[in-house]
Amino acid sequence: MQNVQLFWNLYKTELETTVEKHCKNCGHTALFTDTHIRRHNANGKNIYRFAIYKCAKGHTWNKKLHIYKTHSEHVETVDTFQEERQETLNNISITPYQNGGTTELTILLESVHGVFRIDKVLATYISEWSRTVITEKIKDGAIQLNGQQIKPNAKLAAGDCISIYM
Repeated sequence: MQNVQLFWNLYKTELETTVEKHCKNCGHTALFTDTHIRRHNANGKNIYRFAIYKCAKGHTWNKKLHIYKTHSEHVETVDTFQEERQETLNNISITPYQNGGTTELTILLESVHGVFRIDKVLATYISEWSRTVITEKIKDGAIQLNGQQIKPNAKLAAGDCISIYM
């Protein structure tokens, strides 16, 4: 019987996700939403980084994020991509814990900045389990919050303890 304890900090990133702007195709002001897709264009001297936004009808608008010089600062763009990739690698895998004989995985939330639901957080950070699987485990009591059975939409707070029983 082995208990593994992890410590998490949850931060809500409030990036600019919508912009109200005149849509040339629609002919009126529309709300453009960030698709979280980024693209790069280059002319001989510069590399331009754009965020792609879409309106409700699917028309796109490219917001210029950054301009890099092709020869002097090109390394900076590579470092930026490595940082973004590292942010997405913060997922945990349950399989090594199960194979290693762990019976309980405890996640202690040191700080929580923003509003988070337990089912969405676990679905985001546990790579093998979908949100449906996590919801079933919560309803079965295999995932508990502060030692109590809860609903899948329970909100998380700093100091909470999520217990996952294998």
